[in-house]
Amino acid sequence: MKGILRNLYGTFLLLLFVAGEVCAVVFAAREGNVALALCLAGFVSSVILAPALHEAGHVLLAKSQGMRPVFVKFFCFRFAEKEGKLRFSFASPFAPEETQVCPLRGGNMRRRTALYTAGGLIFGGIYLLIFLLPAFFAGRAAFFFWGSLPYAGYLFLLNALPASYAGGRTDAAVLLGIARGRGPERTMISAMEIYGELAEGKSFSEMDEKWFYGSPQIAEDEPMYAIILDFRYRRALEKGEAEGAADCLNRLGGLAKDGYLSAAQAASAAAEFGYMHALQGDAESARACAEGAEGASKAALFRMYAAIARAEGDEGECARQKEAAEGALAKEPLEGFRKSERILLSRI
Repeated sequence: MKGILRNLYGTFLLLLFVAGEVCAVVFAAREGNVALALCLAGFVSSVILAPALHEAGHVLLAKSQGMRPVFVKFFCFRFAEKEGKLRFSFASPFAPEETQVCPLRGGNMRRRTALYTAGGLIFGGIYLLIFLLPAFFAGRAAFFFWGSLPYAGYLFLLNALPASYAGGRTDAAVLLGIARGRGPERTMISAMEIYGELAEGKSFSEMDEKWFYGSPQIAEDEPMYAIILDFRYRRALEKGEAEGAADCLNRLGGLAKDGYLSAAQAASAAAEFGYMHALQGDAESARACAEGAEGASKAALFRMYAAIARAEGDEGECARQKEAAEGALAKEPLEGFRKSERILLSRI
């Protein structure tokens, strides 16, 4: 669903949600302060619980398919993986709800990804049903459920039809893309397979080439475009294909200039530019790149600084940075990524 139909559908659902909540509040107010308080409490709880259970559905279905969560955001709460552990922090309640996972193994990724994606819809539907039934049979307490239903229904229906919004594709859109084999979803499945094989202990050069180049061409503003391009860079670099690695890295640099990379992705690209310049003996350009690399992974930063130290002839600093990189890799959960990084460190 795109363009005017998507906007009409989203607007219709929003108006339906507001109208439903206003009606619930008006009827509750007529019943007295207790009913009104229950209705408002139901609304507040739904704003928190509905997205929480939606994302919980993704997490639980992902775990059932051999995947671990690395990022979960719902309402104003966020869990993000850092150094192999999920760290809690607060987030803007207006930021898109999101769950990101990393497979613990490869294989059968299309079915596994579809089930993980469907988890939000499944749990959202269950939540809606659980709150719908008591709304008719719970006496005065029913106002709590009537206050909860409009937002719960809005969130479920928003994800139940295939559409793309500013925050990304709905669950139904992703599932439809997987079923039809669309480019972004096929690329996502390839990326998931790469992550799964990294978790199994394979480095990038040990994987089948089809996961890196077997998907259709997709638009540069698609989030998966930068991810698969980064994987291609790492594969080429690991295999010693300097020209191919440089081409991928330059394209990533172009994406960063066009604003298509996240802050973390842009920092990672800067670290790789610094590393590549340093390997070629251009310490000055490498230092310039290092200024924008501070958000990259610690392993990549230490590798870059080790290469810069070698280019500047400071063997002691180079050894210290390589040792620090090894320390950072000890906290890296993906065995294949550790292997790949050590290959790159060995070339310094």
